[in-house]
This record gives sequence, C-alpha cells and structure tokens, in this order.
Amino acid sequence: MMSKVKSKRIKDILNNKTSGSSELVDLLNKHFLKEKFSKSELNNQITLAKNKLGQFQAVSKYLNELKLKLKNQDDFRNYLIEHSTTHSRNIEKIFNKIYPKLKNTSRILTLSRSGTLLSIFKLLHQKNKKIQIVICESRPKLEGRLMAVNLAKSGIKTLLITDAMMSLYVPQVDAAIIGADIILKNGNVVNKVGSKSLALLCREYNKPFLIVSTKDKFSKGTRFNQKYEDPTEILDKNRKNLSASNFYFEEVEQKFITKIYTE
Repeated sequence: MMSKVKSKRIKDILNNKTSGSSELVDLLNKHFLKEKFSKSELNNQITLAKNKLGQFQAVSKYLNELKLKLKNQDDFRNYLIEHSTTHSRNIEKIFNKIYPKLKNTSRILTLSRSGTLLSIFKLLHQKNKKIQIVICESRPKLEGRLMAVNLAKSGIKTLLITDAMMSLYVPQVDAAIIGADIILKNGNVVNKVGSKSLALLCREYNKPFLIVSTKDKFSKGTRFNQKYEDPTEILDKNRKNLSASNFYFEEVEQKFITKIYTE
C-alpha cells in the first residue's frame, strides 16, 4: 500500500492548476525519481496522472513513454534520469534559435505561467540585464502573479498588469511571447485564455507574436475541445439571472502567430 506521504505528493501534483504542462512533467519526473515504488504503485500513479492530466500533450506523451519503460525497472529509472538532462538541453536549443530575434529587445509582454518561457527569460537576462517582462496576472487562477514573482526573484525587472490592461501595454513592448500547451497539426496553438486576445492586439499594433515550446507539445490532432471549468472560481454565489463562464484554455489560429520556436 502506498504511504500517505507518497499519496499526498502525487495528489498535490494532480491538483496543481497553476503550473504549465512542462512544469507538471518535471514535477512528476522528480516525484518518481525521489521515491521507491513497486511496479503496481507506479502503474496506479501513471494511470491516475493520465486520467487527471492527460489533456496536456506533453504530460500525455511523457506518461505513455513511462508506461512502456515500466516493463523493465532499470529502463524506467534510466528514462527518468535522462529526461531531466534532456529537457535542459532542449531549453538551450530553443534559446539559441530565438535569441537573434530578442537580442535587441528591451520589453516583452507575456501571460500565464510557462516553465519553458521562464527558463528562456532567465537565459535572456544573462545576456541583457536591462530586459523587462510585462506579464498579465492571468485570471482566474492568477498563474501570471506566480510567474511574476519567479521572474523578480531571478533578478529580472518585471511589471505585473491585469488582463484587461493588455491593450495599453502591447503598443509599448517590442514583442509578445507565450508558451504552448498543445500545438495542433494544423499549426494552431492551444494556450491559456487571453492568448488569442494578445495575438490579435499584436497584429493590430504590428508586434511579433512568438511561441516557445518543446516538441513534446506537438499533437497529431487538428481539433481542440474546450472544457468548462468551475464557474465558482469567477462567481462564488448563485444569483438570480446571473451566471458565469470559465475556460482555462483557448485556440490561437496559425495566421496570428509570427513564429513558433522549438528545439
């Protein structure tokens, strides 16, 4: 039987609604590396994660690979170790590709929280100490606030704004960059709600709208099924003639995207 500590750790990861999909994969990978599990425990946890987080392309691919490696305990652990180093190398590859586009920028706008993007901004800051990141707070879970704190702790000048202030700041930045949760086969990108508004504003003000993503976000599918989330995150009480709509993710068409950078 799984210990309460192990059970709590996996539940915390599965109920995490503020981390990006790459971060969720990293959290799962560290979790499986940290503890010794029986094969039945591993199989159970992989199944739980698949049911809870399988809508994230990167998480789904990672869990499918783990399932295959589970047949051999040595292969399983070697995959976990290799995954940690491979992700870091992929981030460096993405940065090397996007840096020529960013080396003369002074202000960048983004939204939500992306582990990949956080790493890219840290690398950019090493080369340009004056760079400033403007970030929307990203309602309703406010992942943008968490991202802003992470950026500031890394020594990066950061300005936190409300989502509704986006149109005021797009004209003042050199580019907008976001991460991706899914990149569909048709070139459309699925990311946090607000991404399409940002893309449309960038088109209006002639600003580059860039995507950074590892290849595990690429999907063979061409359709995104939008999922309703808990409306009480927006409206906490039922009121006559008043309802609330709550979506976390939306699709941005390829025609609004300047370029997608991957490893």
